[in-house]
Amino acid sequence: MSALSIGSYHTYDRMRHEDIVEFLTTARNAGVTWFDVGHYTSAARPDDPVSETDMRFAAARDAAGIAREDYFHTEKLWYGGPRPSFRDQLAESLPRARVDAADCVIYNPDTAYYFQTVVDMKDIVRQMAGLVEAGLTRYWGINHATPAEIDEACAYAHQEGMPLPSVLQLPYSAIARKMGEDSELAEVMERWDLVIQTTNVLAVGVLAGRRAAGSERPLGPTGMTRHAEKVRDAFAARAEALGATAAQLAIAFALTHPRTASVLFGASSVGQLKANLGALDLVNRLGTEGVRAAVADLPQNPDELRVGEIDTEPAVG
Repeated sequence: MSALSIGSYHTYDRMRHEDIVEFLTTARNAGVTWFDVGHYTSAARPDDPVSETDMRFAAARDAAGIAREDYFHTEKLWYGGPRPSFRDQLAESLPRARVDAADCVIYNPDTAYYFQTVVDMKDIVRQMAGLVEAGLTRYWGINHATPAEIDEACAYAHQEGMPLPSVLQLPYSAIARKMGEDSELAEVMERWDLVIQTTNVLAVGVLAGRRAAGSERPLGPTGMTRHAEKVRDAFAARAEALGATAAQLAIAFALTHPRTASVLFGASSVGQLKANLGALDLVNRLGTEGVRAAVADLPQNPDELRVGEIDTEPAVG
């Protein structure tokens, strides 16, 4: 797996087709092989597509000549409320991405929280096992679940001889470490040999200089963006002192977590992508301890959620 992975909400919606082709070609040539290609709809209305990012990715991937066997394809699956089964969701999303199967599917409970659906981890395990058996995915993972829920899913899968989850998509950044360094979660990850694909490392770009106020679309949890705006200048100064950009330092920090398999980020231009790839050089130059020491005293987000919690405050937009 590549240490850096690319995707997330609306990534390719912001670019022209020819720019996405160049973007993907640049990523491939740099050794990036993990792409998150979720089909995004409204939590309130799952039948209402809100993004074409997966379809845009597929068209540009084919134009760039990237063969299916040459990259790792992740899809998102939502649980709860009026959402159809995981298999039915893939029946819609895989053709949009022009693939026959995913390499990994990630369970996300946003719809369950929205509709106050009880999350049944055993049902999720059974559905995921069915997808693996049907050849629709090779692996599966979890986004937003409590340590107890993750442990329950792993224990049940182990007991029943079903595929265990392999990866957790987990928010983790230099200014929001509580979730990624939760001691109970660390025990669960160690017990079941789980790895992390870190997310929100740039606080949806705010930590790297993006302005939350006046954004054309919601940027995520307001507590996260508020805190990122408060420490943005100090963070940028630390990065500049190291001869790096703020984005490079943020990505480099996420790479230092001992359970990080890959850092997931989005970008809206080839220039941003090329700059962000420099995070790998920064880690090689400073080492894990050097990167962590550079931001060790920065204030942490006091509103950071606990593992498994979903922000219910209206997003900035």
